[in-house]
Amino acid sequence: MNLRNIFGLSQENIKLEILINIRWIAIIGQLFAVCLIYFYYRFSFAFFECLTVILFSVLINVYLGFLLKNTQRLNNFWATLSVLYDVLQLSLLLYYTGGLTNPFSILMIVPSTIAITFLSKRSSIFLATISILSISILATQHKPLPGPGINIPDYYLLGLWSSLTVCVIFLGNYAYSIAAEAKKRNEAFSKLEKSLSKEKELKSLGGLAAAAAHELGTPLGTINLVVEDLQKELGNSKKYKSDIDLLSSQIERCKTILKDLSIDPNKQDSFIENISFKNLIKEIVFSFDLPHSKHIKIDDEKLTSNIFVNRKIEIIYALKNIIDNAIKFCKKKVVVKVFSHNKTICLNIADDGSGFPLDVMQKLGDPYIRSNFANKNKNGLGLGVFISKTLLERTNAKVLFKQNSELGGAFVSVVWKESDLENI
Repeated sequence: MNLRNIFGLSQENIKLEILINIRWIAIIGQLFAVCLIYFYYRFSFAFFECLTVILFSVLINVYLGFLLKNTQRLNNFWATLSVLYDVLQLSLLLYYTGGLTNPFSILMIVPSTIAITFLSKRSSIFLATISILSISILATQHKPLPGPGINIPDYYLLGLWSSLTVCVIFLGNYAYSIAAEAKKRNEAFSKLEKSLSKEKELKSLGGLAAAAAHELGTPLGTINLVVEDLQKELGNSKKYKSDIDLLSSQIERCKTILKDLSIDPNKQDSFIENISFKNLIKEIVFSFDLPHSKHIKIDDEKLTSNIFVNRKIEIIYALKNIIDNAIKFCKKKVVVKVFSHNKTICLNIADDGSGFPLDVMQKLGDPYIRSNFANKNKNGLGLGVFISKTLLERTNAKVLFKQNSELGGAFVSVVWKESDLENI
């Protein structure tokens, strides 16, 4: 096993400058507190030992700042060691200044809690364990608290130990849950943007084709002039006539192809760019290659508003994803119903499958959800639902997931205001 992977792997690379700056803040605070107690209050304690510990941190920071200035980021292993040093250095200072009876012992929860937000799970558990062990040792093994003789009852020390240990565990779990959720959503949004960019790239191919047609038009015209001159001079020759005629016919074919490609893809065409919502739904549904055992029924009789919408990639991609999920999980039938209601356009997608698992109903729309009841071999829930919901909400749609009372399967409702749908 690689030593650098002993604490696990993290996708984050920690910026070295951040760790150096945080440690400088800690050094200044520690130095101020130690000097204040020794020179101002004139309390007797292990001043020079504490000064040595702080000076060692200064040397480490100077080394990291100057000798490793070309190293911009640290991987998970070195970042873990850096935070581990901070925990041990703080523990040593507390040992010389009263242990847990020192008011600054609360700082023991800081390094491990912060590290959890950017280090791997294994590193987080390791640092939390070291912090708890250090707190446990400091509860019984430490020098006297600087100042006049203060006797701390054992039960009070036990309370301090308990509170700090609970804080490390509780705040650690809290920070880890928030950081893990943030990482999942960032990863999901990254995949969402990649999916959307692929769709936009496909749409932009028309523009590239038009540009290519424009650029190829000039050399093709030159070739055509040369062929016409050859026809005049060699057109009656049996040896060259067939070749020249073939070349001329291929030039005409190229002209036709370039003419088709030269259509401006950005030109607003009422047929190409805009489409009635009813026909858009039909176009999406008919794009699926259904197995013989399944079929889709479209119910658009109650769609009274003849709304024309732009062919937005977000809507097409999201609805294809939802309908595709319905096809995958249905037994035989999927019903797509479109209707108008109080200046809104409603789209309901229902299937006769097993429906949404009960344990994920409240989480639908979040990325990377898992169900204890769903077949783990099936795909379709989780990231795909998150992407579809996010894309539709970008078009001001309201998306609702629930169980279908009629067919017994899943039910997805998407609702737009007519004004929002027309102005997309």
